[in-house]
Amino acid sequence: MSVSADPLSGIPARYAAATGAQPLFLIEGAGGLFAAKWRVPPHRIVNLWAPHHVLGYRVSGISTIVRNCRGVTQRKVPPIGSVTFSPGDCPVEWSSDAPIEAIHVYIPPHELRGIRDFFGITDPWLAAYCRLLDSDRALYDDSLLLGHTQHLLLRHLARHYSSATQVARRALERPGVTPLGRGVLRRIEEYLEANMGRDVSLHTLAALAHLSVDHFVRAFRGATGKTPHRFALERRLDRAAAMLKGPATIAQVARACGFRSPAHFSVRFHARFGLTPSQYRHSA
Repeated sequence: MSVSADPLSGIPARYAAATGAQPLFLIEGAGGLFAAKWRVPPHRIVNLWAPHHVLGYRVSGISTIVRNCRGVTQRKVPPIGSVTFSPGDCPVEWSSDAPIEAIHVYIPPHELRGIRDFFGITDPWLAAYCRLLDSDRALYDDSLLLGHTQHLLLRHLARHYSSATQVARRALERPGVTPLGRGVLRRIEEYLEANMGRDVSLHTLAALAHLSVDHFVRAFRGATGKTPHRFALERRLDRAAAMLKGPATIAQVARACGFRSPAHFSVRFHARFGLTPSQYRHSA
């Protein structure tokens, strides 16, 4: 589900209070993992997200960051697009001398262990992942994306930054899963149809299938060839196309199909059908 940035609680509340940062978005994934985008003024703090790990991505702003961990001090000007990982079990002191914007992904300790910290490095995969979270949030208010991609994030971190042995890393490869059966898939489809205008969480869909979130995502893709996020989006757009043949206004169609605004609806509709909603209505 999407989480309102106001009022804040837990880690986001502590971070905002200590730094004066303003949340630009805050979304929840599965298993206690969540992501936030911040506008952060100059500050000096000790990691307030413990015991969570945090993956940070520099969106904008040029500032000197001083990092002190276990008596080792590092000073760096991380470039825009760089990434940093701070383990939750390492008390780190941070300071920044200029305002920045950053995306944080907060990872609970039970989801990930034995990852080496890194500071202001270049990792195109992690950078692209964080940009995807940002762009998806900007276009479409649906946190299914975070929920069904977080296992990819955790696997990437474990494969490339784990202190585990090579044998232990191979264990990260998950075996194939049995695709969802027809009855379960029909139950999911009926639920999506009945809740077309609402923000449906991945937790809810997984519960309908009586599976863990990670297992559900893989079983769903095995049955449909699509992620739950993509499947739900296409269903909403198909419903919208049908409604555009009736008397409802474009704004009413957007709202009934779960889109945040007519503008965001138009972007998604054009990407699927090659026409704006208005053009589609006139051609129907």
